[in-house]
Amino acid sequence: MATTILLVDDDVGARRTLASLLQRFGFRVIEAEDGPEALLTAKSLVPDIVLSDYNMPGMNGAALLRELRTSLPALATVPFILFSGYIDQWTGSVDDPAPDVVLSKPVTVERLLGEINAVLKRRRMAAAKGGPPGAPPARRQG
Repeated sequence: MATTILLVDDDVGARRTLASLLQRFGFRVIEAEDGPEALLTAKSLVPDIVLSDYNMPGMNGAALLRELRTSLPALATVPFILFSGYIDQWTGSVDDPAPDVVLSKPVTVERLLGEINAVLKRRRMAAAKGGPPGAPPARRQG
């Protein structure tokens, strides 16, 4: 069964381009154009990983992550990759949950696929050891 990615980005062109690319690499991609739509989608379909832009109107990527981690128990451990062309705007606080990975746009295909695979591997290893399916966040930027 293909890995399901919930891809959240308000830039429809960028979202569709990235979705198409990820699908070519065998991922099942579900698209959402903003945080509220992503929350609704995630409630009915628990993705294997969430890729979210940071800078979106209404609910930014950090707020989406906070809602997923605190309000939806089934999604509390789903890996979350945050990306943005304005990564310096992300100033995660001690009280906020940290994304598994923070990436700066533009990101190369190799880097994105490497990060997705690394996060999924950590999740599988944690589950195999009998721990929670989500690996502890590894706050990385770049």
